[in-house]
Amino acid sequence: MRSSPSGTRRRTPPATATSARLSGAGNEQPKPDGRVHRRIVTRQKIVDALTALVVEGHITPTAEQVAQRADVGLRTVFRHFDDMDALYREISIHVDAQIQPLLQARLDAATWQERVLQSIEIRSAIYDRTAAIHLAAQVHRHESAYLSQNLMGSARLQRDLLRQLLPETVAQDALLLDALDLVLSFEAWIRLRREQGLDTRQAREVMRLGVRALLATVQQAA
Repeated sequence: MRSSPSGTRRRTPPATATSARLSGAGNEQPKPDGRVHRRIVTRQKIVDALTALVVEGHITPTAEQVAQRADVGLRTVFRHFDDMDALYREISIHVDAQIQPLLQARLDAATWQERVLQSIEIRSAIYDRTAAIHLAAQVHRHESAYLSQNLMGSARLQRDLLRQLLPETVAQDALLLDALDLVLSFEAWIRLRREQGLDTRQAREVMRLGVRALLATVQQAA
């Protein structure tokens, strides 16, 4: 070891936390927090439980039923969600995310009339996928400002999607727009599928028949 100018030996400085970081020592990735992971898994189990109960026909399941289906304690349900409204809100957000790919599907028919008819395929897929949640939201809307606003927003979206397919001269016909909006609505689909007992193919044909009858009054606008 070389001597310093004063004649004393140089000492190698001890490793510090800073030098260790710069050298890469101790750079292990932080371990995931097991409690956070368990909380996420439990929360999803509760959401899945309520969704399954609603889809099975339990339009107003109780917190006790949700807890039993999720295999958690009742207190756990309310530790993750302040009340049932908060739980329904979580489900609505989840459903909205699920239907986005369908809403973004392209309609490539040659004429605007054909594109309106083509949209029935997309609407029916959305309606069948989310009908049970929609009905549950209708039942609970008087208890929840959020659900009420969400349902009104859904109705506006349905109308906006229809309006985008229509020539401006046709869209300006308020009566025709209202009639088409009604025939193509979620509520009309639920009536056809549940009260009238039609299968998906039959319900689509009825909806197409109604739309064709209305479009026949404006063929000159093509």
